[in-house]
Amino acid sequence: MIKLKSLCFVLTTLLIHIGCTEKIEIDLNLSRPQFVIEGNVSTSGESTVKISKSVNFDESNIFPKVENANVEISDNFGNNEILTETSPGFYYSSSFGGIENRRYSLKVSINDQVLESTSHIPTKVDFDSLIVIKTDVPNIPGVEENEFYHEVRVKFKDPSNSINYYRFVETVNNEILNSFVFDDILTNGNNVTFQLQDFTRELVSGDVYKVEMQCIDEYVFDYFNSFGNTQSGTATPANPYSNILGSELGYFNAHTSEIKQIIIQ
Repeated sequence: MIKLKSLCFVLTTLLIHIGCTEKIEIDLNLSRPQFVIEGNVSTSGESTVKISKSVNFDESNIFPKVENANVEISDNFGNNEILTETSPGFYYSSSFGGIENRRYSLKVSINDQVLESTSHIPTKVDFDSLIVIKTDVPNIPGVEENEFYHEVRVKFKDPSNSINYYRFVETVNNEILNSFVFDDILTNGNNVTFQLQDFTRELVSGDVYKVEMQCIDEYVFDYFNSFGNTQSGTATPANPYSNILGSELGYFNAHTSEIKQIIIQ
């Protein structure tokens, strides 16, 4: 009995230490509205920035779009571009994309407020394969049966000469479904098979299912990991990390991009 108690104490202590990371604490009901930035610079060749404004927890979960901002992205080689507002709160460039191993800076000016961030694009890791298998949902308490459930796995070779951080973004018929993040702390240098686990996923015959593999930097990983690894469309968890200077909400993500696609049968 003493040994069992000691083991439980050790395991509990270990879990506490693993889970204890500093987060920004936000009073959801009393906080003043914050600008929310969702910025991306991709090696696919484009840059996008969405700007909205947060609301209190007890208000409607609709973040007002922020129009007429000045949005500039630059790199550490002296290149820069002012993004065009193509729809309310959405700023875009099809000619200013990311390049591996460059650092990018974001500067957003809204009236008299300036928000800034930087993000580094790592070396690209090849996306080897996407595997989608229709299967039964495992018998897990609290998880409802789902006749449309598909198990999704991604495979890639992790390089051994660096610490790597990854984000996988699911889309179904061009609508974002989820994103997942992964680091190589336990798999450095290995052939990796990572399961994108979501028991609520419903894919039906004819769906165009895509997964984008992004190589991201550590600060972007910390932001998305603060969601608990699965994130569905929202920009801000309750107590997020952020790499935006001037706001407690949002992210700026300079990343590689490789997409694989499957038509669901």
